[in-house]
Amino acid sequence: MGKNVSLIGVYPPPYGGVTVKCKLFSAMLAKRGMNATEIDLYESSRHKVCAGSVMRQCIKAFRSEDPIVYCSDSKRLQVMLKLQSLFPGSLGNTTVLAVGGKFPTIVADHKSFVVLLKKVKGIWVETEGMKEKLEEMGFSNVSVFPNPKSEAGACPPMTSDPRQPLRLVFFSQISKEKGVDDIIQLVELLKERDISYHIDFFGHVVPEIQERFHAFVAQNANVDYCGIFDSTKSSVYEKLNGYDILLFPTRWFCEGVPGILVEAKMAGLAVIASDRSFNAEIIQANQDEGFIIREDYPREMAELVRRCAADRALVNRMKAGSFQSRKRYSLEEYEKMVEMI
Repeated sequence: MGKNVSLIGVYPPPYGGVTVKCKLFSAMLAKRGMNATEIDLYESSRHKVCAGSVMRQCIKAFRSEDPIVYCSDSKRLQVMLKLQSLFPGSLGNTTVLAVGGKFPTIVADHKSFVVLLKKVKGIWVETEGMKEKLEEMGFSNVSVFPNPKSEAGACPPMTSDPRQPLRLVFFSQISKEKGVDDIIQLVELLKERDISYHIDFFGHVVPEIQERFHAFVAQNANVDYCGIFDSTKSSVYEKLNGYDILLFPTRWFCEGVPGILVEAKMAGLAVIASDRSFNAEIIQANQDEGFIIREDYPREMAELVRRCAADRALVNRMKAGSFQSRKRYSLEEYEKMVEMI
C-alpha cells in the first residue's frame, strides 16, 4: 500500500500553469506508488456552496499523519498555513511547491509568512535564484524543483535551412504583458531590411489586444495566427520542433520557470527571451542556449533575427545547445524528489 498524500492546490480555468503543475505533481506521486487526494481550493471560488466541503477536506488532511503538499498562489497559501498551524505538528509534514517568480519577495514582505514557512518540511522553488533569496532570509528547508517536463517525445533539433525563411514562433498568451506589442514593432522594423522569415502565433488572444492583433496579422503576409494549441491531442514538442527560434519577450515580473521555455528545450529550439524574472538563468546565453534581450526589445530582437537569418550555423549551434540543456529540466531527473515529502 503506497503512501497517502493530500495535494492541496488550485485548478483554475483555463488549463494554465498552476493547474498543469498540480496535475504534473499528482502524476509524479502516482508513478512512485503514492496515492494523491487532490483538494481544489479554487472550487470555493467556482461554486460558493462548495466552500464548506473544501474546508472539511483540508481539516481532515491536517488531522491525519499523511504528508501534505501545497501547490497554490501565495495569498491562499498564507491563509491555509495559518489555519493548519492550529493543528500541532502538521506543518512539519508539509511541502510547499512555490508558484511563480515573486514568491521570495512576497515572503519577505510578510513576517508571519516567514515564521510559518520555516516550520514546513520543505519549500520547493523553481530556480536557484529563488532558493538563494530565501536562504538569505534564513531558510534552510529550500530545494529546487524547476517546473520540469518529461523527456518522453523530446525532439532533436532540425537543421535550419538557409534556403528557407527563418522560422519563428510565439507560443504563449497573446497579450501586452507577454510582449506581443514588441513583436508587432519587430515586424515593422524588419520591413526596413531584406530578411526572409515567418512568424506563427499560438495562444489565447486577450480581449484588450484582439482588434489590434488580428489587424496586424491580416496586414502582414509573413505572419499567421494558428489558434490555441491543444496539447491533449498533439505533441507540443513535435509542433515546436518545426521552428528555428521561440520568441519570448515577456514583460511579466512574476514568472518562475515558464513552461514554454522548457518545452522549447525539449523541442530543440533556440530562444530569444527578455531579461525578466529568471529567464537569464533558464536560457544561458553564454552556454549557446539562446539569446537574452535586455532593454530595447524590438530593436534588439530585430538585430538578432537579422543575424540568425544570415548565419544559420549560429542558429543550429543555439538549437543544439538548447536541446542539450534540457537535462536541467528533465522530469525524469527529479522524480525521486517526491520521496522527500
